[in-house]
Amino acid sequence: MLTKQFHYISKEESQLVLESIKYTKHKVIVLLMLDAGLRISEACSIKCKNFDFKNRTVTIQSAKKRDAKHLRTIPISNRLYQTIGDYMKETDIPVKGDSFLFPSKNAALGHISRKTIWEALNLISKKINIPALHPHALRHSFATHHLSGGSSLAEIKTMLGHQNYNTTLIYAEIPTEELRDRVNAVTSPPLKWHKKLFSFLVPAPREQLINVDFTESYFTVGRNSELQQLNQNIDRNINTLVLGSIGVGKTHLLKNITTDKKVLKLDDTENIKKSLVQILLYLFKEKETVLAMLWKDFSTDEVSKKIQRENVINLCDTIIASVKPFDYCLIIDDITSITPTTKKVIERLKDTFVIVAGAREIKATNTSFIWNFEKLEVKNLPRRDALQLINQLANNLEVQDRDMFWNHIYDQTVGNPRAITEIINRYAKEPFLDTQTIREIRHSGALREIDMTWIVIVSLGFLTSVRFLSREMDEPALRFIGSLAMILLFLIRPLMASFRKRFV
Repeated sequence: MLTKQFHYISKEESQLVLESIKYTKHKVIVLLMLDAGLRISEACSIKCKNFDFKNRTVTIQSAKKRDAKHLRTIPISNRLYQTIGDYMKETDIPVKGDSFLFPSKNAALGHISRKTIWEALNLISKKINIPALHPHALRHSFATHHLSGGSSLAEIKTMLGHQNYNTTLIYAEIPTEELRDRVNAVTSPPLKWHKKLFSFLVPAPREQLINVDFTESYFTVGRNSELQQLNQNIDRNINTLVLGSIGVGKTHLLKNITTDKKVLKLDDTENIKKSLVQILLYLFKEKETVLAMLWKDFSTDEVSKKIQRENVINLCDTIIASVKPFDYCLIIDDITSITPTTKKVIERLKDTFVIVAGAREIKATNTSFIWNFEKLEVKNLPRRDALQLINQLANNLEVQDRDMFWNHIYDQTVGNPRAITEIINRYAKEPFLDTQTIREIRHSGALREIDMTWIVIVSLGFLTSVRFLSREMDEPALRFIGSLAMILLFLIRPLMASFRKRFV
């Protein structure tokens, strides 16, 4: 119902408006104003990064004020969430943090114009005979519906982002879950008795989840014992060789070394002279080193020219003379394809530095230079740790069947941390992760999967037929086997699902 003083539409009329909208894009914009209380300018210019689909909220900066204090966060209603998902699936828009949700090449600002929405609402208004249907009427309707639904004025002002609301009443102090329940209670139209009966008899399809997130994280899972041993070796001046296949996390271990010793890194083993020059220049800049005292009258450029003229052996001897024994830890990321010159360098430095080096493997002909190295072998993560890593990395992904998702990734990667990270990064690029999409995405290094389910079912079916043959043969034992097979045949799906190990 509409009045001259205060335009709003009832819940029944709002449902009629939504059913009359032809394009999903326009429906999303209308719902942003009707279910989230956004201004038309805010709805048209909204960006992907404004949404937190994991927690089902949208954060808006006030169109009136442009500072951080005027940010407001509003829960997303179920129907708005699903409509956004339908829109993203239909349009296949590029999901990037700074990209507009409604991009437009024709508009000067890069997003859909307010005029387009005004025109669309005018057409709908004439079609369904609701006069004065305009964007602000939808925003008024949002406030009116919430007020009748039990939300306080303070809560409504918070969600609307009015300029004159009490600044001490920030949204963080209002329980989001309670507001979300009220949002869905307000936006969900009441079901008639025949629809209630139908929904009871026919289960609703599984909810479509929007898999979009812009957060980043860094952590270590399942390597506590290796890190502890590595740090202990460094503290006890024991050189260590970290061995492991591709992707098991050798570089990650080396980056997470925690020691009181000063750390130097030798990154380029192929151009070893360049790396040694960089180490010497670093030592020259360190005031505590002997090198800084010997060359205190030289500039950095002069020292660099002097160093460049030296050969590799002299550079090593200069480094050794510049530091106290075992005062520094030297980290070498990869010595798998080590050159003869680099072997000589390590031979010369290993009694002055605590050396930690990573490698996939070392050929037998190259082992003499690491005779006093302790070997630390790093393998793929065990299942429990692998599933924990999957859970950590995929925590912000919206997945229909999380248990199946975890198991599929583990089967593809066999606990290899790099492979787990790569396949989850691939999943993160999909706007929707239903069961079919989960199965279709595979890691290139994974072994081919063989589904044995049909073999088990056929075998049980054959054994079930034995039960009927036992009547002709009068064999009680066969009847028992056939009956047991029949029971297993009925229970095969839940049994196979329960046999899958799950991380708790």
